[in-house]
Amino acid sequence: MKEKTNNKGFFKLNGVILLLFIILVSLLAWITYGTVAGVFGMVSYLIIGWIGLFPWIIPIVGIFLGILDLAGILNFGIYGLSLNLSHLNSSWMSVFWFLITSMIGVLIDIFLTIVIIVKIKDVLDKNKGVKKNLALINCTVIDGNLDSSPIENAVILIKNLSKVKDTIDNLYTDEQTGIITEVGKSKEIKIPPDYKKIDLKGKYVLPGIINAHCHLMGSGKPTKLMKLSDKWINRLIKFLDTPIGKWLLFNMMKKNALNALNAGITTLRTMSDPLFIDLKLRDKINDGKILGPRLMCAGKGICITGGHGFFASHIADSVPEVRKGVRTNLREEVDVIKILSTGGVMDARKVGEAGRPQMTIEEIETACFEAHRGNLLVATHCESTKGIEEALKGGVDTIEHGAEIPEDLIPLFKENPKALRGYTALIPTVSAGMGLATLPAEVTKITDVKRENAKLIEKGMIKGLQIAYENGIEFGVGTDASVPYSTHYEVWKELKYFMKYTKMIAKEAIYRATKKNAEILGIDDITGSIEP
Repeated sequence: MKEKTNNKGFFKLNGVILLLFIILVSLLAWITYGTVAGVFGMVSYLIIGWIGLFPWIIPIVGIFLGILDLAGILNFGIYGLSLNLSHLNSSWMSVFWFLITSMIGVLIDIFLTIVIIVKIKDVLDKNKGVKKNLALINCTVIDGNLDSSPIENAVILIKNLSKVKDTIDNLYTDEQTGIITEVGKSKEIKIPPDYKKIDLKGKYVLPGIINAHCHLMGSGKPTKLMKLSDKWINRLIKFLDTPIGKWLLFNMMKKNALNALNAGITTLRTMSDPLFIDLKLRDKINDGKILGPRLMCAGKGICITGGHGFFASHIADSVPEVRKGVRTNLREEVDVIKILSTGGVMDARKVGEAGRPQMTIEEIETACFEAHRGNLLVATHCESTKGIEEALKGGVDTIEHGAEIPEDLIPLFKENPKALRGYTALIPTVSAGMGLATLPAEVTKITDVKRENAKLIEKGMIKGLQIAYENGIEFGVGTDASVPYSTHYEVWKELKYFMKYTKMIAKEAIYRATKKNAEILGIDDITGSIEP
């Protein structure tokens, strides 16, 4: 999302607030004086106060200084000067406005003082940075590799300072890198003297968990919003597309991302959120302005009219419209293209309708062709066997959610000539439907149609997971966090379901959520394992 657009929205909002405030002041002035001169005088009176003529230099104390000036105890003369400049006569109303303006000035001064202190602190923190290389000692390392065993009494060396040569000035400067240089048993690794030791006292260290499918627009806690009609959802999206709405949405997403990070999830792939706010959050995290996990963002999804996820997607009902949607997302600098080629539980109106194919093969092919030209993977929401077949033939790179996979489609998962990397992976989100499918209707408050569809889709996702596991299809871990009963801090539930419905052991479940996920998403060069 372009910062310029955000700034325009910010200034528009504040301009409207200022205009409304001036109108209110003008109305009160007219009631008081009944003349145009009185209105202009009162407005100028406030402006004089705002630009610093009142004694609020010292927060809070300024009000009392103003009162003393009015009483003549301390003869600053500011009150009289204000009257002269605004062409007003001394009266109870001018005294009232003087005090009100003084209090406003104090509040402004306090606010600016806080802003200045926070900015100075940010600069100091940024300049301070990481001063030392780190040595994590006395820990047990699970490195994320499937064929590795836990390393007990281990040491991890992390290089946070490196000398980088500036080819222009021929000088060497320090650059923070955070690169793991060595991992092994303590007796095998010599810790350099410039490394700061951190004793983990036997705790486990494993790669950051990766959630390959989530949405930051929701927390995963059930809300009444899932009962809204299409009409009210559209109204909600219109509200969110206002400065206040965008601010609320951004902060909601920031909170959800931080919840994930605090649960050990260091990478999130957001699978379509409204208004490209996820990109704004990603950029602020990357710039170090706020704390959060690594984000791989899809921005807006692409779906048909009335299709699944329409409220967070481009609406595309033809090949040209799909092409335009992909190109728009490429322009916004998304990290992955998300299409929604089948329906889902919440938009289905009949039992058995969830998962119905919605996009055509030609539309899917177009999305993949345009995305692959931009070197981006394509993920598709897909919850039926027929939908999987069409998505594979269209060239998608990851099937999200999934369904039962027939035997004749297994080879196309493993070798897909239209996929960017020659294969298609599955991201089964068992957590996504478990709550709605298994909890009592009096708890979920959903209709019988949605409940029955949730059961059908959940059964299909579990079957798809089992077939993928038994037949060597590449698959990773995603939770669809934000849907009811799937929160951003519960990826562990998905791993538990993997172990419950397959013969997978804990070691492989961790591998799926770390290194394998990183490989599927194409980021295994920077995350997914603990190794040099």
